[in-house]
Amino acid sequence: MATLQQFRTLRSVQVHGGIHAAAKELHLSPSAVSQQIKALASECGFSLLEPDGRGVRLTDSGSELAQIGSQISELWERSVSRRQRDPGPVRGARRPVRLGAFPSAMASSVLPALDQPERLGFGVELFETTPYEGRDLVEEGTLDAALSIQEVTRDDSVPCQVAPLWHDPFVLVGPRGLLSSVLRSDSPRALSATPWVLPRVGSDCDRLLSNHFARHGIRAHAVGRTDDWLLAQRMATVLRAVAYVPSSALLQDSELSRAVDMGSVNAPARTVALVAPPAAAATTWFPVLQRHLKRAHTRTTGMAYST
Repeated sequence: MATLQQFRTLRSVQVHGGIHAAAKELHLSPSAVSQQIKALASECGFSLLEPDGRGVRLTDSGSELAQIGSQISELWERSVSRRQRDPGPVRGARRPVRLGAFPSAMASSVLPALDQPERLGFGVELFETTPYEGRDLVEEGTLDAALSIQEVTRDDSVPCQVAPLWHDPFVLVGPRGLLSSVLRSDSPRALSATPWVLPRVGSDCDRLLSNHFARHGIRAHAVGRTDDWLLAQRMATVLRAVAYVPSSALLQDSELSRAVDMGSVNAPARTVALVAPPAAAATTWFPVLQRHLKRAHTRTTGMAYST
């Protein structure tokens, strides 16, 4: 039976004008190219090559077959690419849903939602992303779905199915005495004079908080940096510092106080959404996953606040 590789090899011989040029393009030996052409000719029952000086060229029948083979290859590649971008219904399918999430969403929602995978009815493969790259990975077909920070100013020229899951306000945390003193002052100046634990320089959350500080005239002095929200809260305790932490990542710690707003300085916030290709709306897995993620987030957020 003829194969796609044989058609592609024949087309390469046609385009590059000979066995040796095609072999170089395909990273094969000339003998391997010749064997593929011979096997295809045997399958077809007619000659595909004829002598041309010291080399060879395609016969008329070979040229016609090369064109047909090229069309078949293009149809195959388009079909496979479209299938990779559109995961379709997953129930009963071999491949699990490829789901991405940034670390705090992974801990507060994704892992709790998957603690009993048999309830989902489909398999899931997990991938760690950054807060803003999930949608890009979905658009390029690397992931079937992702938890991503919803960007208000994002260009929506590439359509996606976007389902907001929760609004995630940041909470100001710090040692009890220190945070009480800051709150009593109700001034951006007090926050500028207080040590901070901040995200890693240049990270998505560092940019979010830097913009927030700029709007309120706060000059935050970092005594520690980490992208791990749980570690940030422990560092705040040890270093006698304050930190902004997403409400979904709050740690149960009796030594820390919390404040959502500080009078004139409201806390930053972000919206977390489940993003998938447009066709996901018609699948069985998308609404099930959305529902389980919401429930898990509600459950774990309630636990985080109940100190």
